[in-house]
This record gives sequence, structure tokens and C-alpha cells, in this order.
Amino acid sequence: MKIILVSHGSYSRGLLESVQMVLGAQENLVAYGLFPEETPAVLTEKLEKEIKETGETEILFMTDLFHGSPFNCVVSLMRDYKFHHITGINLPLLIEAIMNRNGGVSAEDVCDRIIEMAPGTIMNVGKYLNEEVTT
Repeated sequence: MKIILVSHGSYSRGLLESVQMVLGAQENLVAYGLFPEETPAVLTEKLEKEIKETGETEILFMTDLFHGSPFNCVVSLMRDYKFHHITGINLPLLIEAIMNRNGGVSAEDVCDRIIEMAPGTIMNVGKYLNEEVTT
């Protein structure tokens, strides 16, 4: 399975670099960003080229922001290509996706697992610590 990260600016590149610090070098993991000097159409062309050139049977797109321009670029490709797409990505979810992928889990099951895990990836630390102190 190939995982393609797509974001505003360099966020996806940062996720890729951070996940490789944690898990080591990863194959079939690429990052694309939409920058102010390029149009969404240019990004869409790059993503379509990536789809066409991949030798993988399963592709999982992970985007940063629901209804953002990178999200819309990926959605526009869903009319002509079959792949999975998760939005709202963060580092814990990406790590989970990669670990499951590397364990042979299908793209559909990876999506289901990270959706289940998503609420646990954010926390109000002050409230958490306060509850720990009072219990």
C-alpha cells in the first residue's frame, strides 16, 4: 500500500520526516504540499501522476484539512481513480497507519482503525493533569 500525504504548505513533508524519525525510513510514503505560488490544478496534476506511476494495488491518501484545497484536489481524483482517503491527519494517526500497513493490514481496515483511534490522539493536558492530581 502506498500512502500519499497531502497538505497546505510543508505540513505533509514535516509529517513524513517526523514519522521516519520515529519508525525509520519508509517505502511507499510520499508527501505533497500546496504552496501559494501554485494552483490547486497543478497539485492535482502532480497527484494524478503519482497515482498513475505507482505500482501499488492500494493507495491511501491522507490530507490535512476537511474541505481545504488539498482535500478538494484529492476528492476530484476520486471520480476517476479508486483509492482510500482520510482527512484530518496527525502524527499519531500516521504512525498507526504505517504500522498497520507494514503489518499487512488492508487500506480499508487501516482507515477503519485510524478513525477509531482518532479521538484518543488529542488531549487537554491541563485538564488531564488536574484530574490525575485530584484522584
